[in-house]
Amino acid sequence: MNTVPTVDDLLEGFIIALSNEIMPFLNNPKAVATAAMMQSLLQEVRQVLPIFDKTIAEEHNQMTQTLRDVAAKLDGIAGAEADRIRDRAATLGALVDVAIPVDQQPIRDAHQKLGYALQDTISDLDVLQRAGETKADEALNRLRQFLTPAIINHVTAISVGGGMVGRG
Repeated sequence: MNTVPTVDDLLEGFIIALSNEIMPFLNNPKAVATAAMMQSLLQEVRQVLPIFDKTIAEEHNQMTQTLRDVAAKLDGIAGAEADRIRDRAATLGALVDVAIPVDQQPIRDAHQKLGYALQDTISDLDVLQRAGETKADEALNRLRQFLTPAIINHVTAISVGGGMVGRG
């Protein structure tokens, strides 16, 4: 009989196989800990898979808005850093919102570019803050409004039980 296991089914099978077919025969504590860590990582992948595409699309839309909002907070500020932030908002921040498409690669590519744009924006805001631009503080707060929940979402998705093996 032909079956079509899901990715989740396959990962669950690997976890069970490690428990039943490999771990009982390991005599070295370091090997047992390594096998347990492998199980933990497989479980993380299982937890991330169902939400990954949705999260990438949602964050794409939030990042474009964040770039626009950060640039708007810097209205009236002159200088190369502020200009670079506005340029990012005018280009990457102008990307249209996306739905979850069949082909995820274009969204993953755009998400990666947006992530680097936010990273570069942090560096530029730092320079503006050091120059005494108080609007840069407001812009950084707006950036944090996106980053904090995004980071929490990622950490929540990859945490297994009480934490990583040996840390719970």
